[in-house]
Amino acid sequence: MPNIDPAAVASDLSRPATPAGFAQAAMLSLRPVFGASRAVLADRRCGRPGEMHFVNWPAWCQAHYCAEVRARDPIRGWLDGEAADKGVARLSELLPAARRAALPGEPLLADSGAGFVLTLALRAQNRIVGALSLVREAGRGDFDERDRGLALALLPLLEMAYHGVIARGAATVPLFSGNDPLHALTPREREVAALAAAGHSNKSIARLLVTSPWTIKNQMRAVLHKAGVQNRTELSALWNARSGEPR
Repeated sequence: MPNIDPAAVASDLSRPATPAGFAQAAMLSLRPVFGASRAVLADRRCGRPGEMHFVNWPAWCQAHYCAEVRARDPIRGWLDGEAADKGVARLSELLPAARRAALPGEPLLADSGAGFVLTLALRAQNRIVGALSLVREAGRGDFDERDRGLALALLPLLEMAYHGVIARGAATVPLFSGNDPLHALTPREREVAALAAAGHSNKSIARLLVTSPWTIKNQMRAVLHKAGVQNRTELSALWNARSGEPR
């Protein structure tokens, strides 16, 4: 098994501010670990089947996949079924036996030169919010049980990093004008306020921002005081009203 620094992997993957950036970072970080040369990220935060992000594929692949392949993709079926088997699966084991024997000549892959796929389901609050598929070229051989075990070990770190990307995306809003009470919030307090306005609990915000619930509790107290509101409901109404105004 390759030597891996989990902290370094989590740090590298949590820097991007968008799902597309996360997919790119995942490819760079995990390529030497799994021998994968391509990746696909399905961003499922808004539901199924999700927005697709292709990394290192020919230009025609994404449009072709969405138009011709996605409806019959066994990986999508596995994800739609909530990926019950611990969150990691190989494409080869999701195919019927007759199609499995044809890999890597499987029509989903052959035209682009790809061969084998390992998919990791990314969850938040028991719901699949993303799926990262690592892809090997046809001549590299299929992912094996060691790869599956390594993917399972890395899955919590990947989920944490993806949650961080989601958190920063939720908190990316225009700065408020100087006469607005929300203008006084620090950048971190704006992140906390955005996530609270989106319905996250202190515990959930702490997990997304990789800090302690006690820290978030204190930051929430400061947010409420600076915003001049009594509770999270009032904060949410103020935040959503202000952030939706043109600046």
